[in-house]
Amino acid sequence: MTARNTAPAHSRPRTQPADPNLRRAALWYAKAGIPVLPLHTPTADGTCSCQRSGTCESAGKHPRLRHGLHDASRNPDLIRGWWQQWPDANVGLATGTALDVCDMDTSAGLAAVLDTLGVIKPAAPLIRTGNGWHLWYASTGLPNRVGLMPGVDWRGTGGMAVAPPSVHAGGTTYTFQQRWNGLALPDCPAPLRTLVAAPAAPVAVTAETITRFDRYVRAALDGELQRIRQAPAPVYSGGTRIAGGERNNTLHLAAFRMGQLAATGRVDEAATRRELTAAALQTGLSLVEARRTIDSGWRAGRARPRR
Repeated sequence: MTARNTAPAHSRPRTQPADPNLRRAALWYAKAGIPVLPLHTPTADGTCSCQRSGTCESAGKHPRLRHGLHDASRNPDLIRGWWQQWPDANVGLATGTALDVCDMDTSAGLAAVLDTLGVIKPAAPLIRTGNGWHLWYASTGLPNRVGLMPGVDWRGTGGMAVAPPSVHAGGTTYTFQQRWNGLALPDCPAPLRTLVAAPAAPVAVTAETITRFDRYVRAALDGELQRIRQAPAPVYSGGTRIAGGERNNTLHLAAFRMGQLAATGRVDEAATRRELTAAALQTGLSLVEARRTIDSGWRAGRARPRR
């Protein structure tokens, strides 16, 4: 017999307060031509409203619908029904439809994209996410690309992006820093489009190539270690987390990126894991928690190697 959840209602994790702007925003995106779907919601303690709760590695970022992206829709009646059922659902957008998204996880990633574009201020909607930025462009027809540049991914055909005013697991809200009027999105600038479309060039393996790659791996690891150490610790008030709490997500992403490089066979896995673990312990994570998070991120990264 399956045990029932007998915990009193007041002791169960509660989601963030429902925001009527979530439904309004979902309808607005759909009217602009972008299929939307309801996502799970971060709870007040930073976990997820899904059944995996405390073990979920994508709190507030994955679909509530059975078929995920395949169920994304522009039908206003369907959308109203979803947000009537889940009024606090985060808003997900299916990319590769009317829009593509340049996803920058770090300040360095944003700087790299701006350097590629040769601008100080991009001519596109700019969204502040929980720990990075999104740039919105008209769909290019190009596929998803992970590791486009360090800290930069591309959400294209078959991808998804979280949209304002969704709530991040860290407690912050996705917000427009450069707004969009709901009309046609700007085309992706040629330098960025070329970078997304470029196939990975085969590299002749020479002693010089190996040396350069080893230096790249060291620089990549140093960058990840710095991000881990700088990840804000959670701040609690009255038993409720009110800020911070990005340590696990930052560690998981670092392990994912290093796992991507490890798939090339040129990364010292044991040494890299030791350094990631040491940095995680410095932030206050337990050894068990750090190892579990690194294992998960490393496996995911190796499954999606970076060339």
